[in-house]
Amino acid sequence: MNQPRVLIVDDDAALLQALPETLRLRMCQVTVDTADSAAAALDQIAARDYDAIVTDIKMPGMDGLALMAEIRRRRPDTPILMITGHGEDALAIQALRGGAYDFIPKPIDRDHIVASLHRAIRARALDRRAKDRQSALEHCAGELEQIAAKLGRDQARVLIVDDDPALLQALPQALRLRMGGVTVETADSAAAALDRIAALDYDAIVTDIKMPGMDGFALLAQIQARQPDTPILMITGHGEYDLAVRALRGGAYDFMEKPIDRDDFVAALYRAIRAHASNRRVKDRQLALERCTSELESIVEKLGGSSGRRR
Repeated sequence: MNQPRVLIVDDDAALLQALPETLRLRMCQVTVDTADSAAAALDQIAARDYDAIVTDIKMPGMDGLALMAEIRRRRPDTPILMITGHGEDALAIQALRGGAYDFIPKPIDRDHIVASLHRAIRARALDRRAKDRQSALEHCAGELEQIAAKLGRDQARVLIVDDDPALLQALPQALRLRMGGVTVETADSAAAALDRIAALDYDAIVTDIKMPGMDGFALLAQIQARQPDTPILMITGHGEYDLAVRALRGGAYDFMEKPIDRDDFVAALYRAIRAHASNRRVKDRQLALERCTSELESIVEKLGGSSGRRR
């Protein structure tokens, strides 16, 4: 098995010396490379597939956010950890929204970055194994076009969860006016939402964070346990950056600030529904391939038994 390889990108020479030494001491069998600029990092990424990349956000020339966008274009499966300055909440949120795996605030807590890197490397290894398995199955295809055609005919279904009756009336009306072909349902509590989720598979779920009884974070965890592929958008109060970060880290697809901008909300929902439909097609294709593989194995087994009897 190959040694995991990590790339650290920063224009601070002292950090580029200290951080790799820390990681080599605390993370056995991890190779650490460094780059002192985004341009140098892109050269290294072109030549090598890293298991995780750590980059500062603020660098001269191309900054960390632009570098992350370029890495995601070239190596979309590589987890990226962003280093932010103390209190740079807006940048941290921008990084997570842009696809960062995690962010590390300065001054860097060594236990925090080591734990986060371990998770990122494990996630990358699992993703690689899944991709390799998918490639191995791709030669076996049969029912795929049928499934894709059948999926395209389903109407998208959205659930909105909030204890505010005014919002539960206004938001579905806005969506029905602006999003044709979408069914909108509501629930006035997390408990009511869980009853609905048990009976139906939604294409997107929108939930307030602050609700009496079970709050939005507890509901997020329950939905992820029951329907892990359903994208969840969380509603936060204006300026509640800590809650927004916690939501994104907890697996939320996106968050919306109150007062809700209807254009932003509709755009985010469209993205979530498209992502869910795409993910469902991939899953159904995978199931079809696995069924096809299983049938082939059964045929091979039968053929082996027949030839043995003939002899």
